[in-house]
Amino acid sequence: MNYLILIALVILMAHSSYGQHENNFIDSLGQTVGGTKEELIKIKENYYLIQPTGIVGNIAVYTGSTGVVMVDAQWAKLAPRIKELISTVTDKPVRSLVNTHFHFDHVDGNKAFGRENVTIIAHTNLRERLLKDRVISGSAFGAIIQKAYPTEGLPTITFNDTMTLYDGNETIRLIHFPNAHTDGDAIVHFKTANIYHTGDIFVTYGLPVIDEANGGDIYAMIQTIEYLLSVSNSDTRFIPGHGPVCSVKELSEYRMLLTSIKDQVVAGAKKGLSLEKITEAVTVNKNVGGIDRNMFIGHVYRMVLKHEKMNNKKKSR
Repeated sequence: MNYLILIALVILMAHSSYGQHENNFIDSLGQTVGGTKEELIKIKENYYLIQPTGIVGNIAVYTGSTGVVMVDAQWAKLAPRIKELISTVTDKPVRSLVNTHFHFDHVDGNKAFGRENVTIIAHTNLRERLLKDRVISGSAFGAIIQKAYPTEGLPTITFNDTMTLYDGNETIRLIHFPNAHTDGDAIVHFKTANIYHTGDIFVTYGLPVIDEANGGDIYAMIQTIEYLLSVSNSDTRFIPGHGPVCSVKELSEYRMLLTSIKDQVVAGAKKGLSLEKITEAVTVNKNVGGIDRNMFIGHVYRMVLKHEKMNNKKKSR
């Protein structure tokens, strides 16, 4: 079979399978999330991490001069606990909420904070994803259906490439990185504090979810990590989407993990090996966490074929 035809068929089959495994995972998880344990961790003066247990994303908290800026919002059921934790370090209200991406474990809380007229800020693609039922791909739980959000859960301000917020001495930069974890990712940079919230572009539990159904791509994820390393120093702190506050050391190890897997898949593909043979051969030098190893390698394989197809098109021009 012609190599380019094979590439096209593999990519088409991957995308056509996303809608075939609808489940009520989010609804079921929502019934138990109330038992989540939360800890408020001080990173430096006025900057905090709310770190949860379970399938719940990290929140960054900045207690500014006029109010609190939050990054991500976890689940709506957890909003009272989140506000209680914040009240232990400031009496100012939450005024702004930035979303790093559209997945439920980071933005379900939009619904609660939106009802309180908190300004919700996100990339344009993120808002578009929340307007309709979406299939989330890449997790060990199969294809997950995330239902459309109500009006109060939608971002009220969106941006395309970058956006800057100012509060006292702090400059907060929102930077869009296309097609990394999803196609609506934003990294939040607290410039004065030298702190980044990366969303799920960076996680510490093992292999990341790369939501291919919504624009995720291993190549872009690695490029984003390389950018972060290029603008960081030994004092930089990273709040990952899940896990403890990290330094350049942990982020560099994460890049090596992803790059090693991608390079092994590229080498296998160049030899003409099947996905099955490549999956057997790939060495993953880290606990994969809650991610299905074979599914992850399958994503990398499809992206390798996709990028090979793109490169061949460029060469033929």
